[in-house]
Amino acid sequence: MNQTLPDIGKFKAQIFRRKNVLGHLLSFSLKLMESRQAGLIFGTDRTLAGFLPPAQWDRGVMHKFDGKGMSGIFLKFLGNPIVRLKKISPVHLYRINQFGKRIETEGVISYVLRNHQEFYEQGIKILIIDNENCHGKNPDSAFSQFSVNTYDGVGFNFLSNIKVNSQIVRQFKSKNFIAAYIPDYGAIVFNTIDLALLSQTNGWFSHGGDLKKRLDILISAIESASLAYLGFAKGKPAAQVIWRKERALRKASERLKKKEAQLIAQKNYLRAVGGVTVEQLNMTPESIPNGVYAFMDMAGSSAVREGFSPRDFFLVLNLCHEIAVENAIRFACRVDNFIGDAVFFQNVSVFDDLKYGTNTGLCERVMLMTCMLASVFNEIHMLKQGRHPMDRERRVATLIKNHGIDIGFRAGLEYGTALIGPLGSRKRKIVTAVGKAVETASRLESCGIRDKIHVTDTILEILDTAVVSKDTSMIRDIAMKDSVAQWLRTKEQIPFFDFYKTLFNLGNEVIQKRVNISYKEFSKKVTYLIHCIPEAGDSLVCPGI
Repeated sequence: MNQTLPDIGKFKAQIFRRKNVLGHLLSFSLKLMESRQAGLIFGTDRTLAGFLPPAQWDRGVMHKFDGKGMSGIFLKFLGNPIVRLKKISPVHLYRINQFGKRIETEGVISYVLRNHQEFYEQGIKILIIDNENCHGKNPDSAFSQFSVNTYDGVGFNFLSNIKVNSQIVRQFKSKNFIAAYIPDYGAIVFNTIDLALLSQTNGWFSHGGDLKKRLDILISAIESASLAYLGFAKGKPAAQVIWRKERALRKASERLKKKEAQLIAQKNYLRAVGGVTVEQLNMTPESIPNGVYAFMDMAGSSAVREGFSPRDFFLVLNLCHEIAVENAIRFACRVDNFIGDAVFFQNVSVFDDLKYGTNTGLCERVMLMTCMLASVFNEIHMLKQGRHPMDRERRVATLIKNHGIDIGFRAGLEYGTALIGPLGSRKRKIVTAVGKAVETASRLESCGIRDKIHVTDTILEILDTAVVSKDTSMIRDIAMKDSVAQWLRTKEQIPFFDFYKTLFNLGNEVIQKRVNISYKEFSKKVTYLIHCIPEAGDSLVCPGI
């Protein structure tokens, strides 16, 4: 086995200056793979024309040969007449059965030429056939089952249910051979590669590293030669080739765009439901001074649990949690955790979407969380009325009517300093927040009122002075109703509560004062409730629904 490999860099530099591109590919590859013979087959139809779209191919025609020694020279000049005389060429990709139906023919060459689409999806795949490890070999049969391995530029795999044309094997006295697709041309086949190179031990190639190196060079040579060969297309065939590749690029671009949109949606969803990256799971815990935290919990959940069957209760709760997640996505917030019928939300710089940067101010974070909670309450209200798209069968509305039990949620919202970091066991961790602001948000929720957001005077002061403007790009850009978006475009800045009341179609009075609130160790002389749902008779508005 020769350890000195042909120079692929030199090959690439010369291939575009060669008139005999395919001949140069043959001689280069012959030395690279240390094979006895090599041949080229071009894909075509009954016209035998070149540069046909691969989808139109129905046969492969032996085109060029090369080989070592005198037998190689003989094959180079007389190979084509011999294979035609022996009826080895053309290799038909399909045959008509007794019922007049077109079916695929057996054989490695026909397999390679038929499966050209795999190249566009996965890159060049090389088939390695070892005749010494034949299964059910019958010298009188047209096809025999051989051991077929594939190489895709990454690793080796076994390919089953591929048969080899015994007539070709006998004609060329091959002990093994390799076949690969050449884009927009056909295929290249090597006969009897150095036996040491393909030797196996316990099902693995004994010289796998060297074989992979050679096959990687072969793939690179095929790709370069394929491009160089296309330069010989002229007139209508050239235009067809260019347009065919243009269509392929367009389709690939469309697939990539769809895939990118799916990945972005998946990333946003995972982020909203508390999904974290490896970096976040390994982060050093840190103190965040201006995080915004909120808890939402089902009011009177014990009555709902007792009135509904377990299945119905979890149906209702999961729909409400799904609404919470979708709105967390919409308003750039995050679900830290689901705790029974409660949901813990965050808006913290650690979890900011990079497309908006990490410079979102405290004021905008509070506005986002307030709108997110109000939108959740409005959508749950729609769910109860049987008007939410997540429950087109009106199952929740029917349960409420049949059992005479209402459902509702209340929320508490606070901002301040909290510790952010990974928490849990070695096998299951979340990235969560712990601190006074988190505890206060939980206490505010516990002593809150259904369908309202319970806040401290500090939160109200922030919202009272807050404005929606070009400097609060996140809340302006997030999915709002067209009428609100149009209204936004006519003004440079809007006081938050004007924006909020328009967004949710609320009346003038959206703030309710409360006094002497206490819950466990939490107490406040004055707190406030922010109304979220329109009064009876007003139309319900839910951004994004």
